[in-house]
Amino acid sequence: MATDETPPSVPTLRPLPSLGVPLLREEIERARRRRVVIGGLVIGGLAVIGVTVALATMVGGGPADDDDVEHATVPTHVGYTPPADAAVPPPDTFVPSVPVATEELPVGTRTVHHFGQSAGFRPALISAGLAGADADAIITALTGVMDFRRCRPDHELVFERDAVGVLQRFEYRATITQIYEARRGPDGALHGAQVEVPIERIDLARGGTVVTSLGDALEQIGLGRTLVGTFVEVFEGRMNFNTETRAGDSFRLIVVEERIDGAFLRYGTVQALEYHSARRGVLQAFHFAPPQDPRTSGGVREGARPSPDEGDFYDETGRAVHGGWLRTPLRYDHISSPFDPRRMHPVLHRVMPHNGIDYSAATGTPVWAAADGTVTWAGDRGPNGNLVSLSHEGGYESHYAHLSRFAAGLARGQHVEQRQVIGYVGTTGRSTGPHLHFGLERHGRFVDPARELNGPGRMLPASLTGRFRQEIARLRGLLQDIEIAPVAAPATPPAEAEPATSHDDVMD
Repeated sequence: MATDETPPSVPTLRPLPSLGVPLLREEIERARRRRVVIGGLVIGGLAVIGVTVALATMVGGGPADDDDVEHATVPTHVGYTPPADAAVPPPDTFVPSVPVATEELPVGTRTVHHFGQSAGFRPALISAGLAGADADAIITALTGVMDFRRCRPDHELVFERDAVGVLQRFEYRATITQIYEARRGPDGALHGAQVEVPIERIDLARGGTVVTSLGDALEQIGLGRTLVGTFVEVFEGRMNFNTETRAGDSFRLIVVEERIDGAFLRYGTVQALEYHSARRGVLQAFHFAPPQDPRTSGGVREGARPSPDEGDFYDETGRAVHGGWLRTPLRYDHISSPFDPRRMHPVLHRVMPHNGIDYSAATGTPVWAAADGTVTWAGDRGPNGNLVSLSHEGGYESHYAHLSRFAAGLARGQHVEQRQVIGYVGTTGRSTGPHLHFGLERHGRFVDPARELNGPGRMLPASLTGRFRQEIARLRGLLQDIEIAPVAAPATPPAEAEPATSHDDVMD
């Protein structure tokens, strides 16, 4: 009688060969036949292509071969000199770039790649799948527009192609505001330019009360903690925010917020600051930038907003809040180590004089000259890492250690002005993290910058007094209109009854 059950002699299903299990004899034979068929098709296809190329070459209209496309050169009349990194990586080390994202456009596609670990700009383009001729055309278009030496792995390469795959636009995104493009014009060539990113600027007027810390209070009113550094920098000569801040202190400020497409980018100029201190009274400072002369500034229109990098802070009388010296030559997070002749060294674990102040800050934070002076050293200095030293009037010399890099063009013998950028925070040399070591010598002996650097600032010229008073009246009116919402102090738990023996205990 027939049955539907499978005979025991029928073998069970085997795992896929990709898992490393040996093939059966029948499977080996089938695989061999497939390879023969596929090989025949490939050889036939190559033969057809070879005949087509040969016929096209005979009539003079054939395309260049792969090697010609990969190493295509740019005509010398465009003034292009092939960069040192123009060689294509060897085939055995070439790894194509994986696209970050591909988006369908109405007339084509947009593909985004990371620059990655490519050896240079051209290899990055080739790794992203670009033909050699297109890569050279992009380099030609962007030569003199962007600096190819400043490419970083996280930078983005954006390719926009039309419906038939022809490159129409290339975009290099270094940052959200630093974007370069090469766009194909009516003449069929690519033309390079830096993209103008529109930045929206909004004036914010906010106020708050300190409960736990100034940073927390700023966050409570929707601002960033980074603005703490502005308070510290501006009022450094009148208040020590590390030791004199008290719960119940209040503040007001007017700051420019910069946005791109509605998204927060950064804070711009802080136009006015006011701090009510229980220890120091009311502190006020106003940012003022003298109007630029159109004959030297390229024609700045009347009433135009000053650049955030211009101007300074002044009190209500027109005197600069910064004296002849900056006690803090950068915007920092906190002081990680004060001046201390008997400090225990964190790396060497022995008592060594700490002849300066360590300001903890993010790598790349600009460092300013604390006063007008002359560069006496700009280079590596052993445990100090990258060091800049400046000589000043009155027998002073200032030192800025552990920098990640120096300001462009900085050299010995160069004169620098107060607040001029001379370098950027880093962690070079004998360092446990990114910070600036700021040291000060007077007649060859190290002194504490926090105690030494005091003195009144300069008064504004009389010719600017009228304009300054108008601006101060406007800003003071805006500050007075800022309402500070009352903040309840944190509840204090009721004290527990002390045991009778607690009078003998001493808390330290």
